[in-house]
Amino acid sequence: MQLSPLRLSAHEKRLSLWLGAASLSFGIFVKITSELLENEVHSLDSSILAAVVQIRRPWLTGVAVDLTALGSITLVTLISVGALCILLSLKDSVAAWQLLLNSLGAGIWTHLTKNVIERTRPEGITHLVQVSSFSYPSGHSLASASLYLTIAILAARHLPTAQGRVVLFGLAVAVTSLVGMSRVYLGVHYASDVASGASLGIAWALLLAGSFSMIERPV
Repeated sequence: MQLSPLRLSAHEKRLSLWLGAASLSFGIFVKITSELLENEVHSLDSSILAAVVQIRRPWLTGVAVDLTALGSITLVTLISVGALCILLSLKDSVAAWQLLLNSLGAGIWTHLTKNVIERTRPEGITHLVQVSSFSYPSGHSLASASLYLTIAILAARHLPTAQGRVVLFGLAVAVTSLVGMSRVYLGVHYASDVASGASLGIAWALLLAGSFSMIERPV
């Protein structure tokens, strides 16, 4: 007897894609965290930070301060509220819930992981902005990755061309990368803090995208 090939529905394919990508991103976060706990990233982190400090310039510091604001609590909250209002005006309540849960979850993930790992901020260099919480993971990187990727995912549904969607996701990646690099430049995070924060933020955004992809939306 010949078995028929397994056929997945469109919803199941989307779910598999989103959850597979989320698992990969979360796996990167777990890998970085395990290496941190085994003290295997400190040497590389210190070398990267020392190299970045050497390129500091007054004008570049101003740019870094502006860029890092894109991942600050204040601006992330304002952008989230603005996007939420737009979605509600479009009567897309499903997308609004996805964005709301994304924002709440990013804050919870940041608080939990920082207070479990309790990594201190980089020492021996000047911090160019004021910080008070623990270093790992970077809350700015986590928040920007989860927020801007989620906005890109939601907005991409309204773009008719693949090229437009590629540009949109490219912008989300660019903003997240610039925020992460600014945190290292300003001396308040190690590179592993940034990488882990971005990985966890991406994983959270993709997990929600997969979950909400199973909900039918009105045409």
